[in-house]
Amino acid sequence: MLSLSIPLATTLLLGSIQVQKALAFIECSVLNYGAVADNKTDLGPALTKAWQECVIPQVTTTVATDVLLYVPAGNYLLESTVTFDDAANWNLHIAGDIFLPFNPSLTGTMLTFENCENILLNGPGAIYGNGYRYRPGGDLTLYPSRPRLIRFQNCNDCEITAVTLYDAPMFHVTMIGNNNEAHDMAIIASHIGETDGFDMSGNNNYVHDVTVEVCYECVTVKTPTNGFVAERITCRYTAGCNIGSFGSGATGVDVQNVYYSDVTISNSDAGVMIKSYPNCAGTVKNITYTGFTLSAAAYPIYISAFWEGGTTDTGTLQISDVTFENFQGTGTPTRPAVLLDCNKATPCKDITFSDIILSDTKANSFANACGSGLSGLSGC
Repeated sequence: MLSLSIPLATTLLLGSIQVQKALAFIECSVLNYGAVADNKTDLGPALTKAWQECVIPQVTTTVATDVLLYVPAGNYLLESTVTFDDAANWNLHIAGDIFLPFNPSLTGTMLTFENCENILLNGPGAIYGNGYRYRPGGDLTLYPSRPRLIRFQNCNDCEITAVTLYDAPMFHVTMIGNNNEAHDMAIIASHIGETDGFDMSGNNNYVHDVTVEVCYECVTVKTPTNGFVAERITCRYTAGCNIGSFGSGATGVDVQNVYYSDVTISNSDAGVMIKSYPNCAGTVKNITYTGFTLSAAAYPIYISAFWEGGTTDTGTLQISDVTFENFQGTGTPTRPAVLLDCNKATPCKDITFSDIILSDTKANSFANACGSGLSGLSGC
């Protein structure tokens, strides 16, 4: 009898542990709030209802994974935009596949987190934007207000990971705020124009271990930013990893302390760019690009005050303390490896180069810039 009681006690103990583990988080499944995995029923209302009626009342800790807004495996249609305003401390867990319809009147952002704190959006599911239907033949003018996929607006300490995004009608992921992170995920589109992968602004944001294919911007920094790191980035058929653009007449541009490392860029319209209008004002400084491998990248290194057009050279945007180091690979035969085209009114200063080994390019070109490390570049 004694020999039987020990295994029984062990079994009961293990059962207790398993129950506790199973109950370690609260799951709010959209299937319980009107969602149907039939790729016909709009998922939007179910997401909103599950969030309002299940997630919000049960968030009692600051651990995001304690409460899950759960999209189970299956195919779902998302034909209306959803905004999670003043959201905090929960997890949107997408295990299924979400599809956008083609609807010329659909606009805005499909999933918006606004004024939020400590939100986790993760997979392993995917969102399919059907973007090619909104820009037939590459025409970006037919549906200029076509929808974006995901936006974190005025959000801090948020994270997006392990979800795959396919072909947004416009931009894929925008994160505005502080201490946000995007990592270990892929974005795959079908057109370079206006299909940015990751647009980031704010302080101390971090993007790492991501792949972006056939998008416009790969991983890009917008103003204002103070503190940004991007590491282990792969960009294929994109327009590179950039800062800007800032728009005509933009004032108060403020981008500082940006660090890109271990980036692979292939078959792209550009490698890295800092791009602006000639009438902008503000500061871009303390920027480091290191460890870049390029293959057939047009404009491998490009700083331009005239990227978005304009000839009036009146800008006061000060671009300074920019370092490019350990760049290797190939550009394209019709464009310079390094092109610096800065304002006469406010030249680029302290642009430093080291270990730049780029082939299959035209000769470097410098205008209104000074620095060190390349033949022909004037010292400051």
